[in-house]
Amino acid sequence: LLQVAGDLLKQYQEKFKGGTLSATWNYLRDSMGTYLSQPNPVTSRWEGEDHLRDPNFQLDAFRYRTSRLLHSVAARLQKHSKTLGGFGAWNRCLNHLLTLAESHIESVILAKFIEAVKRCPDEKTRELLKLVCDLYALDRIWKDIGTYRNVDYVAPNKAKAIHKLADYLSYQVRLVAQELVDAFDLPDLIIRAPIGMQSEAYAQYTQHVGF
Repeated sequence: LLQVAGDLLKQYQEKFKGGTLSATWNYLRDSMGTYLSQPNPVTSRWEGEDHLRDPNFQLDAFRYRTSRLLHSVAARLQKHSKTLGGFGAWNRCLNHLLTLAESHIESVILAKFIEAVKRCPDEKTRELLKLVCDLYALDRIWKDIGTYRNVDYVAPNKAKAIHKLADYLSYQVRLVAQELVDAFDLPDLIIRAPIGMQSEAYAQYTQHVGF
């Protein structure tokens, strides 16, 4: 993950003159203005299912989070490098850099997932993949809902709608869980293991130890 974070900064350095930190600031100023601007007070309150399941909203939310993390970690690196040097500043910001890398990876996963859904030729399969994709996106957004709320990217009513829809989609995925598992063609010995059973998953283990 740290290599991912480092590569992000190196890519910016290749595009702009100057050191890694100055390159990051140039990139943010020239390419990330949209994501770093103030959230739209209108769209931040939209809570309709069509909007929440819109790939554009989902991708924008993911990339907004990544851009803000990049902005804040660049500021911290710049601050600490003055007293700790480049290596010391990097070590001081390790957790922040890991979070940035994870956010970037999740954005890439979502973008590729959306592309795969669009390319799927079978309508039924495409609908199923869209369901899983939407659940992934909303679950990730809800996981870090505090970040979105702190900057008013998501209003309280929208946050509740995201949570409610994520729960609903989880139920919908549960109904087709067997089809999804079958698609991976996993061996029966794995699927039928106690940990994979729907109920009484650990009954065999507890029985052996006297419970």
